[in-house]
Amino acid sequence: MVGMVHGLPTHPLLAHLVAVLVPLAALLAILAVVWPAARRRIGATPLLVATAALLLVPLTTAAGGTLRARTMMDGAVLSRHVTLGGQLIVWVALLTIALACWWALHTPIFAGTVGAVAPAARRIGAAGAGAATLLFALACVWSTVRAGDSGTQAVWGTLPCCAGMAM
Repeated sequence: MVGMVHGLPTHPLLAHLVAVLVPLAALLAILAVVWPAARRRIGATPLLVATAALLLVPLTTAAGGTLRARTMMDGAVLSRHVTLGGQLIVWVALLTIALACWWALHTPIFAGTVGAVAPAARRIGAAGAGAATLLFALACVWSTVRAGDSGTQAVWGTLPCCAGMAM
């Protein structure tokens, strides 16, 4: 079961891993797109980190569903967290796809295949994939922050010691 390991819920651990990997993937993607020197040094790392995040988000969501069922937590704040967590997969998938397209247009591995495309079309494709990568990277960070904040509100906002605190 993805939701529990040795009787402990996996959702908090996975959620923190997502909270690190998604912004890291976004940062690496932005660096690769806007800074050629960084692109040469980090290679395919942004795509690998984005792919890892893409695999981890559904596991985290599933673990959250298991945790929700076990604790029987409910309410508007938790429902918002569930909705935002479900939306995160869309942004991470779009980032991964855009980054894969951008990377394919900039790596020598695909030079033979991509080289068959007219140079003007290749430049337009690279610019479009780069712009999409930047947009989706920012959306991923924003979505991660919103999902994480709503999860924090759902857990800590219900405790008597923390009720009414601005988080």
